[in-house]
Amino acid sequence: MAEIESALVTRLKARPSLVSLVGARIYPLRLPQSPMLPAVTYQRIGGPREEGLTADPGFARQRIQVDTWALTYASAKAVAHQVRLALERWSDDSASPRVIDSFIERDTDLDEPGVENYRVSQDYLVIHAEEVA
Repeated sequence: MAEIESALVTRLKARPSLVSLVGARIYPLRLPQSPMLPAVTYQRIGGPREEGLTADPGFARQRIQVDTWALTYASAKAVAHQVRLALERWSDDSASPRVIDSFIERDTDLDEPGVENYRVSQDYLVIHAEEVA
């Protein structure tokens, strides 16, 4: 697992109110076959590396998509709310990599008609330290 994704999972699993809803069901990229819901998936969407004129400043901006999945709309919204409380304005000097700031850029409710699930999709911009050459 990449460093920022690992820090993100650690952050989510440290929130008791989120863990009480999803347990350990926090997955990279996609849900497993026949998943127990509610659950959370995450993926790095991308983001620019910061560059300076004479040296790299040592931080990156990563867009991370976090999706919450549930059998009911209310449950999907409740899980998404806990994710937002965990990640909105997140900063952590002890995380590896060090997280400078995080904020939500997009929050969308989605219906998954073929599988009868509800999904809330959130995009976070996570600014974090990055090793430079």
